[in-house]
Amino acid sequence: MTKVALALGSNLYRQVSLTHAMLKLRSVLTDMSCSEVYETVPLHAKGPKFYNAVVTGSTELSLEELMTFTKDTEREMGRGDWYDRFGSRLSIRCLDIDVLLYGNVISEQPELPRSDIFKYSFVTVPLASLSPELTPPGCDRNVRSLAEAMSTDNLVPVSWLKLDAIG
Repeated sequence: MTKVALALGSNLYRQVSLTHAMLKLRSVLTDMSCSEVYETVPLHAKGPKFYNAVVTGSTELSLEELMTFTKDTEREMGRGDWYDRFGSRLSIRCLDIDVLLYGNVISEQPELPRSDIFKYSFVTVPLASLSPELTPPGCDRNVRSLAEAMSTDNLVPVSWLKLDAIG
């Protein structure tokens, strides 16, 4: 069994999309935990606000199998590229699942640990809530200290949505 951390995001059919993700992930993860859900604004493009969360657990899937599983799950929920009438890319995702950590693997393709852990509070803060003492492979700081150094101004807890209770 390999310990993993996954980031979930959705800004279209947010509750339905994250519920779908949790139900699917329960089929391949054991000892699964989910962080609180946070509402955030899109970073680099126009679009509705996101719901973001992090899931941890253990899997028997290989890294390649896990990557295929997450991409297939995204496609089931209609993952695609969306554009406005001027051709500008919109930040719209029914479902986005990113593998943040896969055991102690360090890799360029896929990128592991995923650099989002070191850049975005909507990834780091939820991860730190689940595994504060976790030190990503190749890093000299645990995720709690990484999260403490980030601004949380963009994070709005969605306290009524409890993904851990799904399934």
